Amino acid sequence: MIHLKLTLAVLVILNGGFPSFVGAQPEAKKTPQKIRLHVAARSLTFIPYYYGKSKGLFDREGIDLEIIVMRPPIGVTALQANEVDYSASTGLSVRAAMKGLPLRTVMFSQTRLSFSLIGQPGMTAAKIRNVAVSGIGSLAHYAALTLMKRLNNEKVAYIATNTTANSYASLTGKAVDAAILSPPYTSMATLAGYVDLGNTFDVRDMQGGLVVRTAQVQSQREQVKSVVRASLHSLDLIFRSQEEVTAYLQQYFGLEPKVAADSYRILKEVLTPDGDIEEAVLKSIVDKIRQESGITTEIALDRLVDLSILREVRAELRKR
Repeated sequence: MIHLKLTLAVLVILNGGFPSFVGAQPEAKKTPQKIRLHVAARSLTFIPYYYGKSKGLFDREGIDLEIIVMRPPIGVTALQANEVDYSASTGLSVRAAMKGLPLRTVMFSQTRLSFSLIGQPGMTAAKIRNVAVSGIGSLAHYAALTLMKRLNNEKVAYIATNTTANSYASLTGKAVDAAILSPPYTSMATLAGYVDLGNTFDVRDMQGGLVVRTAQVQSQREQVKSVVRASLHSLDLIFRSQEEVTAYLQQYFGLEPKVAADSYRILKEVLTPDGDIEEAVLKSIVDKIRQESGITTEIALDRLVDLSILREVRAELRKR
């Protein structure tokens, strides 16, 4: 436990500033609750939390949000150990819940994979011999396998780079023939002349969301509702505010204007504005994970996912 706390202390990354939410007034003054949210990277996959924090949407809900960056396995362990309050690593959390850990995913912010296969200038699918992915067994690796199968070239080597940023560096450093990238690296590469060989925007999976300990669903239900509500407001604002969000991407993530605009285009294709997922899609994803994990018995979806709070919040918002 001491080692884990020291790890968290090193890895905590805080956002700066809490600008007010323009045109909206707080419904009631709430005592701020400090909560810690784990994300896997300072990535556009987690834009609903970064952008929502910058717009003061969590403040409005009485939530003092601290975003903590760490590798997913450490983050899920930290969640289980009560070192963080929430995690955005839905895929790994569902796998952990399958093994008996008391974790529940309470909303999804992204249910379409945002990965693209980007090759060296002039590269064709048939010429690819190796592909950089952030990790073997990761969603990026799964995306690579899917795309190479579509391109009829499955005889390639996959090189684990640890992060998408490293995959991008491997591509631009000409260490690999192609790389699996996600925004903003996809746009950075293609606008620089690298070849887009396909994407997985049509592939349904759990790339981002909100995970809590099972006990929180009841014991801290109002807090969880507040976090879900702020996240939904953020998603809604992202979809409605192209110019403002693009400017935010330039400022906070340090992106060039064209890269920010193209990254926003991709985000609108893959983000899940209502936080929900169809039951048939969820079951298909869970069955795939179960088979990959060698689990032969059926697993009830309510052991892994509880969307009752999400749907309760959405019903309340529709009445306003």
